[in-house]
Amino acid sequence: MAERGIHSACARRGLWTFFGVQAGILLFAIAPVVIAVAAGQLGNALGCRVDESGAYACPLWGMDIGEALYSAGVFGWLTLATLPAGALLWLAHIGYTVIALLRRRLRRGAQQG
Repeated sequence: MAERGIHSACARRGLWTFFGVQAGILLFAIAPVVIAVAAGQLGNALGCRVDESGAYACPLWGMDIGEALYSAGVFGWLTLATLPAGALLWLAHIGYTVIALLRRRLRRGAQQG
């Protein structure tokens, strides 16, 4: 009975690790879009123009953040690299997980039989 508890604890830890890695891959893939959208929303809230043609004056608390908003908005183009890389990482992680589970199942079958 104690052995069952150990296996279930390992399975839970493995599940948390799996979902943690999946969440990290997702964040890596979509982070540039999130940053660009946030820059656009902040610019809209302040009544500033934010686009890729250049930086425009955008005062916030007495400072001009137009250049920072422009840089964050252009950062969205990085998605052209991170989205395919994230998809490949996701496929690689799923493949690794499937292979690890199959190996574990084969090992258990060999020990029982």
